[in-house]
Amino acid sequence: MADARSLAGGALADALRDARARTLAWTFDLESWDLPCRPGVNPTAWELAHVAWFAEFWTLRGPHWLGGDGYLHAARAARLAAPDVELDSARLPHDARWLLAPRERGALAALLAAQLDAVLAALQGLGDDDAALYFHRLALFHEDMHAEAFAWTRAALGWPAPAGVALPRCVPRAPLSCAGGEVTIGRPAPRPGFAFDNEGDAQAVRLATYEIDATPVSAGRYAEFVDAGGYDEPAYWPGAAGAWRATAGRSQPERWRRAAAGGWEVRWFDRWQPLDPDQPVIHVNAWEAEAWCRWAGRRLPSAAEWEAAAPTLDWGRGVWEWTADDFQPYPGFAPGPYRDYSQPWFGSHRELRGGAFATADRLLDPCYRNFFTPERGDVFAGFRSVAY
Repeated sequence: MADARSLAGGALADALRDARARTLAWTFDLESWDLPCRPGVNPTAWELAHVAWFAEFWTLRGPHWLGGDGYLHAARAARLAAPDVELDSARLPHDARWLLAPRERGALAALLAAQLDAVLAALQGLGDDDAALYFHRLALFHEDMHAEAFAWTRAALGWPAPAGVALPRCVPRAPLSCAGGEVTIGRPAPRPGFAFDNEGDAQAVRLATYEIDATPVSAGRYAEFVDAGGYDEPAYWPGAAGAWRATAGRSQPERWRRAAAGGWEVRWFDRWQPLDPDQPVIHVNAWEAEAWCRWAGRRLPSAAEWEAAAPTLDWGRGVWEWTADDFQPYPGFAPGPYRDYSQPWFGSHRELRGGAFATADRLLDPCYRNFFTPERGDVFAGFRSVAY
């Protein structure tokens, strides 16, 4: 498969069409888009219009600049997706998105089709220059992220799973020993192709020798912790984790329940099914992952440990993986043109690595840094562990 970060010409056009096909397949198959206002999800009609707005704003409306109001502006007026004040996620607060009149499906479909045609027309003649293609690649990866968000929204609300998604099983493998020493993480500059702003500049990190799970922690291993009363042992839930645990008031993951015949059932989108002990545990937050690690006498890997071990790990099609690190800039960080991609979230979010069953293959990259607040259990996240 071609390096997704260097897609150009017809290959990039095909990728943009593929991303749009997934977006439509994972939204327009639903009879209703009615959903309650809740953290972590957006109104579906608004989010679809936002995807179209984002692609048009960055690929067709430049140059861009930061205005005195603190928001990004574009030199050219919108032809398709407008107004900015309603479709720019930086300008419109989350809860206010439910106050807008929802766009009609037919009009949204026409908007998305016209926007894609315009973006593809603008792509012609750009060649393979990285600077010229930056915003088309940004629009591609942005849409891939939103497609996954549509999937986790469906899972959170108990709606049917999108066609073709499945959580694979973990093939048992012995833990891996990783030699210590100096390793380089992040993307060195200059480097051909696209990079997200939080991936650079590459930095050298010194690691001690460590042992890391070859695969994510399985649901069966996590069930042992739950059955041992791990959710009710304060020693496993210090500080903010304990405060969350007291508020949540649960003794198992949110999407688990006791089966009538014994054992556990888990909710997979709109269906309850028996827990498969060989699948990776999913829909656990960072504090739940750390509690299991304390119980098991292990810990979460640092992001640097994860990236250094990535070439030997089984990752990318199961679950996103929590790390021990807060999401922070690398030394020398400078925000990219899309200033709100990383900068507002440093310090308040936790870093994840890898990729999930609903992640587009072209997003999978050992340097890719995902990030969510540590209480989020709705995303497709699990974890692997490291020995002390």
